[in-house]
Amino acid sequence: MDEELEPDLQRVSLEQAIALLKPLREHRQTRAERHQRQAQEALQRSREHLVEAEARLTEEIQAHRARRAELARGHLYQSMGIEELGRWHDNERRMLDELAKLRHNVHQRHALVEEQQVQLQQASKNASQAQRAVEKLACFAEVLNDEG
Repeated sequence: MDEELEPDLQRVSLEQAIALLKPLREHRQTRAERHQRQAQEALQRSREHLVEAEARLTEEIQAHRARRAELARGHLYQSMGIEELGRWHDNERRMLDELAKLRHNVHQRHALVEEQQVQLQQASKNASQAQRAVEKLACFAEVLNDEG
């Protein structure tokens, strides 16, 4: 008779363990899926900001070329004084500084997108692992129920 009670005690113990683990694993899965969605949304926003930054850089490069051409046309075949040449140089320097800032911004956004892609991959992996853990527990519970 003790032999019959032993498997029943083990079975009850396993069922209790499953009952305790199930909500924890489901919570972990939900949290992992939420983190994955957040990572996906953050990546999407960063990609949109990158596209906007690249468009702005392209526009500014074109505007810079137009302003440079305008300055050149305005002073073609004309002698310029030192002060006027200094102003021209200052204008050119400001335009180049602005382009450098925009290029730096685009570079930073590219780096952010790459970093967020890695984060999304990790979040997806975590969500997948959490889902597998829940599925394994469900299969184990099903096997116990089938045996009983």
